[in-house]
Amino acid sequence: MVFELFKENIELFNLINHHHDKFFDRFFYTYASFGSGWVLLPFLAYIYTFRRYKLKVYLVALIIETILVTALKNIFDQPRPASVLKHVHLLYKLYWGSFPSGDTAMAFVIAMVGSYNEKPLVKAFFFSYAFLIMYERSYVGVHFPLDTITGALIGVFSFYVAKALVDSSFKSSI
Repeated sequence: MVFELFKENIELFNLINHHHDKFFDRFFYTYASFGSGWVLLPFLAYIYTFRRYKLKVYLVALIIETILVTALKNIFDQPRPASVLKHVHLLYKLYWGSFPSGDTAMAFVIAMVGSYNEKPLVKAFFFSYAFLIMYERSYVGVHFPLDTITGALIGVFSFYVAKALVDSSFKSSI
């Protein structure tokens, strides 16, 4: 059963997906790579070098996020927008598991970890990155807004659970 085909989800998807031009097509096609796994390496190098506590939180959050996203994709098995809607502006194809957005979940884990205890400008950078990934997923036609909203919530949830686990582990080892 496709539970994502409710009016507001489709309307918001169409609003985002149908307002495109060549510049933004190229921009978001390229920006999509920042939501994929390769962005992890420079972020890991940064937090390993400068923020060891954040490294622990990030690794635990990434495990939690990956488990949640994979489980939900397998449980719900929702089709991609192009599989159920006509006239989707699709910049590249993905074939399985639309719900939830794993790229958005990972982007929000990065935003939460990267912005934790940082100055407002750093927070703005990380959350701009995450919200652009969130928007990009519907713009390129591979996710409904519900997928990306759920992915963002999973990323935030994973951070808080990971932080609590790391903090409790640190306190118990003293």
